[in-house]
Amino acid sequence: MNYDNLIPLFIIFLFLMGIIFVGKIASKKVKNSDDYLVAGRGAPLILIVGTLFATFWGGGTIIGATGAAYNEGIYGVIEDPFAAGLALILIGLFFVKTLRRLKIRSVGELYNYRFGKTTGYLAASLMIPTYILWTAVQLLAIGKILNILFGINLILGFLIATAVVVIFTYMGGLIAVVWTDAIQMIIIFIGLLAILIVGFNVAGGIPNVISHTPKNFWNFLPREKGLASWISYIAMWAGMALGNIPSPDIAQRAFMAKDEKTAKQGMIIAGGLYWTIGFIPILIALIGITLVSNGTIDASLFAEDSELLIPFLAKELLNPVGLGFFVASLLAAILSSASTSLFATAVLFSNDIYRPIFIKKDVAKTQANDKRILRITKVFVIIVGLLSAICGLASTNIYDLTIFAFTLQFGVLFFPFVFALKSNWVNTYGIIAGMLGGLLINVIGCISQLTIIPEPWEFFTLVPALVNLLLIILVSFCTRNKNKARSLEEIILDN
Repeated sequence: MNYDNLIPLFIIFLFLMGIIFVGKIASKKVKNSDDYLVAGRGAPLILIVGTLFATFWGGGTIIGATGAAYNEGIYGVIEDPFAAGLALILIGLFFVKTLRRLKIRSVGELYNYRFGKTTGYLAASLMIPTYILWTAVQLLAIGKILNILFGINLILGFLIATAVVVIFTYMGGLIAVVWTDAIQMIIIFIGLLAILIVGFNVAGGIPNVISHTPKNFWNFLPREKGLASWISYIAMWAGMALGNIPSPDIAQRAFMAKDEKTAKQGMIIAGGLYWTIGFIPILIALIGITLVSNGTIDASLFAEDSELLIPFLAKELLNPVGLGFFVASLLAAILSSASTSLFATAVLFSNDIYRPIFIKKDVAKTQANDKRILRITKVFVIIVGLLSAICGLASTNIYDLTIFAFTLQFGVLFFPFVFALKSNWVNTYGIIAGMLGGLLINVIGCISQLTIIPEPWEFFTLVPALVNLLLIILVSFCTRNKNKARSLEEIILDN
């Protein structure tokens, strides 16, 4: 290993140890399963904003979006950060109020209470693959960074990332995740600002970067005329904006807020912040284009994978100390997303599948069973971490994995989530039929093409959701006299 790498690696090591230390401190605050699963339901506004932003601002946004903007301009990053940021605002405006009043601890409980245990099991089972993939995306990003910058083996990078995330999440649960998110948000912003300032200076200043901006770089609308291009555009927005809405990790932030107003404001502010800071990777892509154009950086370094742009820029532009702090900021962003998705998936296993099967409702809140839920959730944190590390080796494209994870969720769970919170006339048969119908279209595409991202992607983004919607309506109407779901009002009164 190059001795020049020792300084940045030492800084990164200190950062990772600090994250684990925070997890250890947080573990002392965990007294029961409510503390572990929803952080005691007392988080203030600044903590909600910080954890939401840090949760969304992961490897897909920083590394993936910079690479996508380098190739396609702002049009290439419609899905993330712009559509993803819209999801937070929509949740704050239309869904937080009802979610808070249900007094549940996970999204899976919503389907369980409204449509029965079978529906709850199915919903949780369908969310789990999405979040294992999302965790894998973050672990893959860490592996890439350590491999490119320091020559560390990709698999070893995976193991380091998995160990750190699992350890501090295991110890402190959502309290640890939220505390580290708040710290990491500050580190993320400082790191991105540093590379932006240094990058502009090396590129000859803002005027020079502007002069090297490709002609259609800032084109936010489809460049080609015709219906097909607009269908693609709609699919880009729908997959991420609507696909994020039924996310269990976002719902957890609503549950943990100290009150309904805090949860709502936190979602909206975080969405706006995500849009604003989301321009930084786009500007970094422009700096990369400028540096390639004037010969400062060799484009062949990342010709095969534009997602390597940020690591190469950091390596070329920063001194060892600056590189160490910048990579620590990248890891902060990635680890915050990884820990969130890891924990959300573990809760789906423990609270939405294990708990309804093995713990009776009338004794679920006893001290013994509360500790049992706490212990089982910790076990699933380890299991999910291992599954995610394995899945990350299946694909090397961070941005595509990110988009696929949430377009799958859009096609299967968006409309069930909306109907569960906004309508009392749909029933269990309709919701189950819709979920299975949307899933079937995706599975057929994946199997027939032997890929997790079947083409045409617009079809597999929009059609599963439309099939899902039609089946929910038709089956609920045809079976309206056979099965009636519990009303929201009844659940609110019971809880």
